[in-house]
Amino acid sequence: MRLLHIPLLICAVLGLVSCGEAARLDSLASQGKAKVVEVVSGDMVRTDDGATVKLAGITAPRLDAPYGEASRERLAEMVLGQQVELLAAGAATDPFGRRVAQLRLAKGRRWVQGRMLREGAARVRTFPESRALASIMLDREAEARNQGRGLWSLPDYRVMIPAEAVKAKPGFALVEGQVLRVRAGADARLLDLGRGFIVRIPARSIQDFDSAGRSPAALEGQLVRVRGPIGRGGDMRLDHPEGVEILKAP
Repeated sequence: MRLLHIPLLICAVLGLVSCGEAARLDSLASQGKAKVVEVVSGDMVRTDDGATVKLAGITAPRLDAPYGEASRERLAEMVLGQQVELLAAGAATDPFGRRVAQLRLAKGRRWVQGRMLREGAARVRTFPESRALASIMLDREAEARNQGRGLWSLPDYRVMIPAEAVKAKPGFALVEGQVLRVRAGADARLLDLGRGFIVRIPARSIQDFDSAGRSPAALEGQLVRVRGPIGRGGDMRLDHPEGVEILKAP
């Protein structure tokens, strides 16, 4: 067998989806390798070079929240004491000075965020400056959510409807509903999902939504899933299009 055919054989054995994900990971610039010496939470580690690394694209429950310790333990099982490769996911650091990266085990080249999402140990949360692999991560999360794995087995993390969202405590959440109306605010487009639940898209972000095929005006009448922080007023602010999924009717 010619060497040229070996990657094709591997894809046939492992599956085209896995190979597609590996190729996407390979397309990210490497930021070097380091050994994980501490797992702070389900989405943060410390490495032997003294860096605190925030896992790009995911959020795990706080340690004092339901499933928080279980999430940290699952990440520790995967990476503690292991060499990992840090892959660029956008901005190299976050506003707190932490490194931000997609992680891949040096041995076996397993994608850490993908594993955490598939097992229901974390949820997808991207930011405008750090959103590489968002579509793949959403697919991994959906698989776990549909199967009720990990944190998705708990009512604390259920996908809410607008009537629930307006009464929810402030914090990161997923909400599904139909966009009943889109209107212009002073400095934002407002998506009205009913029951008083409003999604605010800042004016400076609208071009980004347009480029991604999620123009606010075109969302009227659509069934959507939005994810982001819910404020005290029962609304949500979205500043990049990866926070909106357009759902197909059953």
